[in-house]
Amino acid sequence: MIQDNIYVGLDFGTTKICVVVASKNSDGSIDIIGLGKAPSDGIRRGVVVNIDSTVQSIRDAIAEAERMSGVQIKAVTAGIAGGHIKSFNQRGTIAVKGGREITSKDVERVIETAAATNMTVGNEILAILPQQFILDGQSEIKDPVGMTGVRLEADVHIITGAVSSAQNIIRSCEKAGIIVNDIVLEQLASSESVLSEDEKEIGVCLIDGGGGTSDMAVFKQGAVFHTAALLIGGRNFTKDLAIGLNTPESEAEKLKVRNGCVWMPLVEEDERIEVPTVGGRPPRLVSKATVTQILQARAEEVFQIFKGELQYKGLLDHLGAGVVITGGLSNHEGIEMLAAEILGVPVRVGRPHNVGGLSDYVHDPKYATGVGLAICAAKKGKSSGARLSSSTDSDEKQFTNVLGRMKGWFSEFF
Repeated sequence: MIQDNIYVGLDFGTTKICVVVASKNSDGSIDIIGLGKAPSDGIRRGVVVNIDSTVQSIRDAIAEAERMSGVQIKAVTAGIAGGHIKSFNQRGTIAVKGGREITSKDVERVIETAAATNMTVGNEILAILPQQFILDGQSEIKDPVGMTGVRLEADVHIITGAVSSAQNIIRSCEKAGIIVNDIVLEQLASSESVLSEDEKEIGVCLIDGGGGTSDMAVFKQGAVFHTAALLIGGRNFTKDLAIGLNTPESEAEKLKVRNGCVWMPLVEEDERIEVPTVGGRPPRLVSKATVTQILQARAEEVFQIFKGELQYKGLLDHLGAGVVITGGLSNHEGIEMLAAEILGVPVRVGRPHNVGGLSDYVHDPKYATGVGLAICAAKKGKSSGARLSSSTDSDEKQFTNVLGRMKGWFSEFF
């Protein structure tokens, strides 16, 4: 039985691939009904570098999400990120003959005019986001349909990306047996799950710190005014620890997750941490202050670069609601204090909210993008085409798996 109220978000992360399954209720509310995740071995800084590894990760994450949700997933809304993403603002203008009422076709035409730009070879437009409409000099109009005028203008935010990156995402999903309904910029997806409409209206900057990149989106008057990507993420923090403490990256990652702090005033001078070494030598004790200094230096670099970007675009003084940090970066202890010290504005950690169902499972900043993608799919009506898993299907799958193992055993034996 096909379920037309099931929506699925697929987050292509550098460290993990995450699948979030949501259902939309009759009142418009969203319930999380499934979550699946798998280590991401084929993605670097938001870009697919190994199709086969990525396909296997997608299959593993989809299988886990299907078991939890009880539905078979057919299509997803996928996220995209990386250094190839570029954005800019542009204005378009059209004349309205006879000063008649503005129609939806006029709105489409003026947006198309604003989006008319020469694209560099290998790039394509991923999204065109209207900021405001201007009718006969009257600005800050959100929807001009039904109004009367002779000159209609539109300010839009245009996001572009590499054609190959989008195609590789689609190709990976197709090889995993999944259709891609839509592709959404990941920081915009995260904003759907962690930002309120009031924050977007007043002015807010979202910083989504992932494993390979740290992405930014600035909202003002309810619209997107600027987006940017920084090729520094959680893996840079891990590598810094591995080099600074002479420990394997796998152990440095565990150390970062357990004891990650980026604000020295929170660390006690006599606090010690056990750090594994290489070559079979016994672990050694180092002060937590040393670990914090390493992580804080990298975090300061991230926020200083974003501060420079905001100042260059003239947006730092327009953040009435401050900065919201989400993604794995926000799980570092003291991140709010450090960011507020550097940026000079209020800072909070963004966690997915306004969702029901298994909300406790996704109440972590690292799931902000996956939840946001599912919300985007629900808002656009991009249903997953999922159907309920039946006991018959499960029995058939189990029988097929057993038969496959038996065939493999006989092949080995003979």
